[in-house]
Amino acid sequence: MTQHKSTRVAIIGGGIAGLGLALNLHRRGIACTVYESAPEIKELGVGITLLPHAMRELTALGLQDALRAVAIENAESRFFNRFGQLI
Repeated sequence: MTQHKSTRVAIIGGGIAGLGLALNLHRRGIACTVYESAPEIKELGVGITLLPHAMRELTALGLQDALRAVAIENAESRFFNRFGQLI
């Protein structure tokens, strides 16, 4: 694929997906700007489950060791609907 120097990508949202995309584009030499409405990027104290396809992408970005250093592997996942009933 031919790369044009004028190619720029706008990424709306600075969550894990938006920032992961920005890192991947940067690695490929594609300019991008991340737009995020939050005034700062900070830890929220919530858990994020990374499924195998997400870990594959983050590993490709060289983040596997850093993630493993802070991650907790879960042995089981359960999903509930908005009424608290197990799905």
